[in-house]
Amino acid sequence: MSAKHPPAAENALSKKDGNTVNAHHTSCQCYFRPETTEVIFLDESDSGEFDDLTSKLSELMDRLEKARVRHSAAIEAYYKKRNDIASQEALPAYFDAVVSTEIETEKATEALQKEVGEFDEQAGYAGLVELIPLEPLKKGIYGRFYCYIKKTDYEAFSGRMTVISLNNLGVEDFYQRDKGGNIIAISTKAIRERFQKVRESLTQMSSGNTAFGANGTYEASLTEWAEAWNGQDDYAAEGRVIDVSAGAQFLRFSSNAGAQLDWNRNENAGSISGEAEATLTLAEAHVKATFYQPDRGGWQLKFIINDENKEANLGVLRSRIDAGLTGFAGASAKIEGNLQFVVSDGQQKLMGVRAPYSRFAQRQKGVMVDTEKETSAATSVKAELFAGVSAGGTFGGALQWLKPFESLVDHLPDMLRTFGMEASIPDTKVLDKVLSISPKSAASAQRVGKFTDFAAFIAGGELQAGLGGSGEYEIWFEDGKFKFRISGGVCLGVGAKGSAQGEVTPHQFTEFAVWAVYQLYGMDYRYFKVFAKDAFKALTYIILMGGEYIYANYFLAMEADVDKLMRDFTDFINEMSKKVDSSSKRNKFASFINQRPSQVYHFTPEGKGIALHLLIQSGAYDRIDPGNHTLASLVDNTENGLFPVPDTGHERKKAVLTILSSIQTRREWAEVLVRMTDGGEKIPGASSSALAQARLIKRQEELIRTFLQTGINQDQRLNDLIQKLELQDFREVYRRLKEKPAFGYPFAPNCTKQYALYCEDNPWYASLCHLTPQSAITTHNLEPVQK
Repeated sequence: MSAKHPPAAENALSKKDGNTVNAHHTSCQCYFRPETTEVIFLDESDSGEFDDLTSKLSELMDRLEKARVRHSAAIEAYYKKRNDIASQEALPAYFDAVVSTEIETEKATEALQKEVGEFDEQAGYAGLVELIPLEPLKKGIYGRFYCYIKKTDYEAFSGRMTVISLNNLGVEDFYQRDKGGNIIAISTKAIRERFQKVRESLTQMSSGNTAFGANGTYEASLTEWAEAWNGQDDYAAEGRVIDVSAGAQFLRFSSNAGAQLDWNRNENAGSISGEAEATLTLAEAHVKATFYQPDRGGWQLKFIINDENKEANLGVLRSRIDAGLTGFAGASAKIEGNLQFVVSDGQQKLMGVRAPYSRFAQRQKGVMVDTEKETSAATSVKAELFAGVSAGGTFGGALQWLKPFESLVDHLPDMLRTFGMEASIPDTKVLDKVLSISPKSAASAQRVGKFTDFAAFIAGGELQAGLGGSGEYEIWFEDGKFKFRISGGVCLGVGAKGSAQGEVTPHQFTEFAVWAVYQLYGMDYRYFKVFAKDAFKALTYIILMGGEYIYANYFLAMEADVDKLMRDFTDFINEMSKKVDSSSKRNKFASFINQRPSQVYHFTPEGKGIALHLLIQSGAYDRIDPGNHTLASLVDNTENGLFPVPDTGHERKKAVLTILSSIQTRREWAEVLVRMTDGGEKIPGASSSALAQARLIKRQEELIRTFLQTGINQDQRLNDLIQKLELQDFREVYRRLKEKPAFGYPFAPNCTKQYALYCEDNPWYASLCHLTPQSAITTHNLEPVQK
């Protein structure tokens, strides 16, 4: 500011020659630096170069943000078109748009990374200086309310700046702090008082013929900023503080605050869209973000079944990460493009990682889950990375799968009416409505799938030694909970480091059971390696004992292991084996199935075997137990119909038929019948040879047939069903069962014609995805002002 310039004006004091005074007036650009409470004056001649440097960073960040939004929109358009089965010829153009926007995003990310440097655990990125212009900048479209410059560039201007610290111009704290030293408010009174002293300082700094201009709007601009940051509901609440640290400044920059239009737009928060939707609270520098990884469309997971070296299908999965991001770790999640799970101070947290990108074209082919690979531990990082921020880098969220149907069971009402079970549905109008759906509309309804939570991510320490076996994805049962561990590369995408852990919450249990049994069906009931054996047994027993509310009891107690669950299940079985009590217990179990017939589709083959074993047992008291007899019509088998007579085991026989009708494949038929034991283990000799197993299955079929012939011959009822389908006996039922699963369709009772329609894998399963549109707010909130 000491450079001489041509006079701004020439004042003639008299007509005498040479009697003139040159009045030099220096025009300045003024900035405020929140971190140091300094006011910086920069000569107009230098401000253009300075403005270019700040605009460069903001332009790079804004370019990346817009590229991400365009890429996200292209992905959304692609999946919508892929779901439009009639217009598949147009799909390649949509795919190309995704690829081109992906390349654009990668280039924008790399350009920004080149400027901000590598991420370091302790130092973060290359230092930035956050500035607030105290009058609108005129040379660029970025940085109207926030501008950012690399610290090295800022320091290069130190000799050309006039810097006045507001801290040195008064006694009262400029920032008001709580007992912990956290900033909870900015004193606008101190701003006004100190700017008066700033003007006085500038006057004193004027020397000779040079005068400095101190624009009166500077004070108003700074007060406006302070009031905007003060405008939170309650900074006294835990974690709600004004943050001017280096990490907070960088997070504001990485959230594109440099393109902010207005201090108070959207209540002092801006929304940033794309695959990572986020809302930034500016003063707190806290981002609430939702990431869909590897993208909103998810990817197909597969693994090898070792006994036949055959691929098994785990469906389309994606991760929904709900993150609280702060500081440099939060900025890394915004800038790097990939995420990783890390452990800091024993807590599982989230941050970005600079790693190879997961290409969209590769994701369409899915990913192979290695069930033999040694599980990778989450990366450990220094605690300094999250120091002082209680919520720094925390996350929650869920594993989601693309559920190809609203209900696991299709056309169950048809089956209920066939078995004379309309009374199980209290609202017959609803039943009629379901039955009146035309095949065309029913098929259309299945073409839109839904991503559904089936397990929750949790913040927590690393897993205890010995609990994890091996593999990139594993589920086990411990402390009353189903827990999982999954590698970052599988749940987040290629390049993600470490592994994440989580658990199945009680309200997710039913969906977890649906996911598990459907994946088991997809591999035709072979060994499910993702499940630890004890966990699979626990799932079977919990569903049989009552399902979600039973699991909730274990979950809340947080103490049950598989041994405790086994003891409880043994008691459950024994209760059905005590003479008088056992008959009423079996009746109650049959009612449990008949009142919720779709529940049997959640049963594993072991569960179905146990259920059949319990239901067909008969003691001396069962024949005379009033609760085991129901008046049923000799004409049509309906309760209290024409010519009613007492039918022994009426409810139990309904339950048996319901279970038998739920069997989906020939392999499942065999697995169910050879597991008709107290604990679902195979009957001895079932595995000795194919011939021995065939004989055993035949014997089990005869046991079931004998049970159905007790009282009113329900075996004849079954024969009636078989005749309608042009079949004759159990062997015909077995021959009609599918040899392989039809993945991507809901289950259907095997006594319905709908079952026969689902004969091959659904070719449109991966196209069922319905993506939630981007928020309209996020498209416009952070657009740069047009000058």
